[in-house]
Amino acid sequence: MEKTSIKKHSNIFSVKRIVFDAVFAAITTIFYIFFKIECKFIPIFPNFLDLNFSMIAVIICAFMIGPWDAAICVIIRCLLKWLFVGTNTGYVGEIADVLIGLAACIPAGLIYHKTNLKHKGLFALISVVVGWVLMGILSNLFINIPWYSSFYFKTDYYKDGVPSQLIGMTSDAIKTITFGNVKEITQSNFMLFYILFAVIPFNLILSLIIVLLTAPIHNRLHILYDVIKIGPSKNNFEEESTVSTDDNNETKEEKEESEIKE
Repeated sequence: MEKTSIKKHSNIFSVKRIVFDAVFAAITTIFYIFFKIECKFIPIFPNFLDLNFSMIAVIICAFMIGPWDAAICVIIRCLLKWLFVGTNTGYVGEIADVLIGLAACIPAGLIYHKTNLKHKGLFALISVVVGWVLMGILSNLFINIPWYSSFYFKTDYYKDGVPSQLIGMTSDAIKTITFGNVKEITQSNFMLFYILFAVIPFNLILSLIIVLLTAPIHNRLHILYDVIKIGPSKNNFEEESTVSTDDNNETKEEKEESEIKE
């Protein structure tokens, strides 16, 4: 028992693991800071949103090493951005990205490493989309909009409602994505329309793009997972075929029959 606990402890804090965590953290930070598409070029979404692809490295880290390593990468990318670039969202955007990143990578990593589900890689990627969208809704309801209102417009969201400036920043995009069926955005209907026609579509599209880009990368890299041997043994999106085990059973039966005949 003591030997196994020592092995687990050394695996958690191994130099190899720390190095790989640092590499993934560096990759996701570079993508987080430098490779993003502002939504001012995409008229169906409010122009203060942006697309970034840093979660690809995070999800690969969750599959290759583990969910908690991926969570560390999510937190490090935010801290490094604050340190070297700062924030233009009053820390709102970065905190929301941390929450969404954790909600996406931790369930995916747990499913991939801790379950014996058939096609568990596929279920892990589905959990990325589900966790991403749900946390996007919750973070906007309780963090983003109230904090934006306080930081940018110096108003109390819970007391004064949505600032008219914020309504103006989002109304055109909401009208565009609904093909003009939403005629007017007011304080009373803002949050409903914003969640339905901005938050959910934006996070759903972005998470699907990330998943679709991650899948082929994982398929090419998964053969290296067991070579690296940091976390538990890993396999591809498709569980290994049972044909080999059936063949082994047949050969055993044939051997037994031959022995009986002899």
